[in-house]
Amino acid sequence: MARTVPVATTESPGLFVTSALWNAQVRDFNNFALGPPVFWGYQSSAQSIPNANAMTALTMDTELLDPDGGHSTVTNTSRYTPTVAGLYFVAGNAGWVANTAGDRRIQVGLNGGAVIGSGASMDPTQAVLHGIQTTSFVTCNGTTDYIEIMCAHSSTTALSTTVGGLFAPSMRVFWISR
Repeated sequence: MARTVPVATTESPGLFVTSALWNAQVRDFNNFALGPPVFWGYQSSAQSIPNANAMTALTMDTELLDPDGGHSTVTNTSRYTPTVAGLYFVAGNAGWVANTAGDRRIQVGLNGGAVIGSGASMDPTQAVLHGIQTTSFVTCNGTTDYIEIMCAHSSTTALSTTVGGLFAPSMRVFWISR
């Protein structure tokens, strides 16, 4: 359900505080502030990431928190589409199965492209589980913009993500302001 951030109005001296004014100015803003848009989802089934060095959006097939319905576990499962316009803080991580070949990369994606400064990379030197995390701020229009966590690697074969536990690929999105 789409909703908007309540807008404060300027009042004139001598204007009486009516119940309608009180509801529009105080109640509506407090209700919004007590439940701002948020999303928290993760991957519960491993995903094979090709070794093409191309960024691949991580699927999020499980939701822990999505009160505004910006994510679907059926259609475009990699995407969170905010229903409220504004600035969002995005955090995401990816976990990789044990493999020492190549590097691992992660970034925040907006509408299928990279968000400047959101990338992170690592070069695994031991064949153990690896996890990598990134964060960024993203401005969304509240209707068509969508956020993804994307990853890539340069191993010699396709690698799977690891699920369950500390390294499960996940995405967290928090509304900050208009």
